[in-house]
Amino acid sequence: MQQVPQLEGLQDRALGHFTLQVQCAPRRRVGHFDIDIFLKDNEGKLSCEPIVTGIYSKGNPSSRIFGWLDIHYLDCFAFDNGDAGVLSGQDSLAEGLFEILGNCIPPGGMIMCSYITDMAWGFESPLHEVTRRCLQVHSLEISPAATPLGRLLVAAGCRNIKAGAYDVQGSSRLAGEKALDGEYEKRFTQRLIEQLEEYLGRDHNPEYKDIEDICRSNAANIMRQMIM
Repeated sequence: MQQVPQLEGLQDRALGHFTLQVQCAPRRRVGHFDIDIFLKDNEGKLSCEPIVTGIYSKGNPSSRIFGWLDIHYLDCFAFDNGDAGVLSGQDSLAEGLFEILGNCIPPGGMIMCSYITDMAWGFESPLHEVTRRCLQVHSLEISPAATPLGRLLVAAGCRNIKAGAYDVQGSSRLAGEKALDGEYEKRFTQRLIEQLEEYLGRDHNPEYKDIEDICRSNAANIMRQMIM
């Protein structure tokens, strides 16, 4: 792996019974890197496709631009031996992965994650599909943090979750911002709690029961974590 100190915490990190393997290459723009993160099984074999692929930037702190990730998260894995699965359906592996990713981002940094990765890569993903539906049905006014993908950004330590604010490279994204300091952490957390309380206080829409059930459960779980 290209030596990037900020990403060294990813290499060989345990994720369930897998470990993470990172491939990293510098881009033409200084401080920017293409990254691919694979799973490695206990036989030392890599997953057929990366579970995360995208760009890492060191940012420019002197200009108050902090390190960020702009990624596609696939949420699924497969090995040549036939072993396959979905990370968000296996013992909080998805949350664990995003917690690890969040630790590579400094205070004030961001993680931008596409919610059309399944469409771009041509596979089925309930996580991406439900997130997309939540954001498309504007009448539901679902807090982005309560969507399946938003919940993972919260797990990464992001407390300011936005939808549609960072549409780049022709792909729609959720963006999670980490607080710059303790004061911002309090502000972001309070605002997040207020958003989730407001969402949970509205009447349940039976027309969209399938996605409402998911998002209301996410919102309640996030609030419990924030208040603890």
